[in-house]
Amino acid sequence: MEAPLATAILYLYALCALMVIGLLVLFGLKLRNLTADKNARLCQEKYRDYFVYLQAHGEEEERLKVPYGEVTQSEKQIIQKKLFELMELFTGVHRQKLIWLCEDLGLVELDRKRLNGWWKWTKVDAAYNLGMMRSKQALPDLLRLLAKSKYDPSIFIIARSIARCADDIGDLRELVLLLVKYKKNFHELLVDILSDSQVDTAPLFASCLREKDTDLVKIGLIGFLANANPSIEPALYKLSESEDKDIRIKAVKLLCLDVRYLTDQKVKEFMNHKDWEIRAMMAKAVGTLKLVDFIPMLKNAVGDSSWWVRYYSAYSLTALEVEGFAALCEILREERTGNKIQMAHQVIQEELEKGKLQLTDTQDVEKQLQYNQKLHLYQKSYRKTISTVTALER
Repeated sequence: MEAPLATAILYLYALCALMVIGLLVLFGLKLRNLTADKNARLCQEKYRDYFVYLQAHGEEEERLKVPYGEVTQSEKQIIQKKLFELMELFTGVHRQKLIWLCEDLGLVELDRKRLNGWWKWTKVDAAYNLGMMRSKQALPDLLRLLAKSKYDPSIFIIARSIARCADDIGDLRELVLLLVKYKKNFHELLVDILSDSQVDTAPLFASCLREKDTDLVKIGLIGFLANANPSIEPALYKLSESEDKDIRIKAVKLLCLDVRYLTDQKVKEFMNHKDWEIRAMMAKAVGTLKLVDFIPMLKNAVGDSSWWVRYYSAYSLTALEVEGFAALCEILREERTGNKIQMAHQVIQEELEKGKLQLTDTQDVEKQLQYNQKLHLYQKSYRKTISTVTALER
């Protein structure tokens, strides 16, 4: 009986000791943070006039001067944070002069040394700083660090720094290849990281479209989503027939951004595609791009097996003004039951309600005329299908 009791007492002593150690660690961290805050306030007060000088002389031709007198390493790191804040506010020559100032203060060299430290998060912090300073000298070190890194959130900090430091397309391509090797689905994030680069990424995205690696193709497609480029039209047509569904969808999404890409044949092909996502995108694009010639095709698609295709087809018809609305009303006359008439009736009711609310907020004569036309078309079809509509409303 005494042995278990003695063991329990030892456990209690051990727990008490761990609690005391934990409290001491927390107290130490709190004290360190308070000291750091105090030093930061003192440093900012000491160099307040210098920070004013940096903002006032950013547009002048001469290089910015370093602070007068000896600057300690801790003061340099506090000044560095202030410089980063200014870099986020300014662009062009003003930002470049702040970058040169970081070099003159020895901040770039300091973080390059920290990049070779033994603790991982010191390296990551140094990589972040070097990215903020757009240090081209540090680019090889950053690429080596990324190549040796295991997959975790820190790789994206390093990758963004590489994008900011990159000097040409070759550097960005090496970055892409290093990240693609992880075989993870973060293509959108990678494209966002590349957008931080000062290098034109269009040639990189164009080259990705010609690759066999599906990850690279997806990166190219996502990259061009932000800025459609007519020169990639042939590649998009080819990729829209890819065996990879995700690539097909992204390629068609790009094609749907610009009416120049959409021939009559392609619209018909995509509206009858095996993938409901592509049919839905095409239905939405017809309304967005005001392709009134395809009203009959949209009218037919309101009866599609996919709810999303029915939804976008019906709402695209409302986007095609009175002609499209008339096609919806024709569905009420032609159909008796089923998903097609239900969707048409729902969208018609919403469109009329929206038009009525708009009339209370404005005295636009044209909108009044359109609303009256639509109301007349609906009432005309409603009288012919009164029993069907009543059944649907119950």
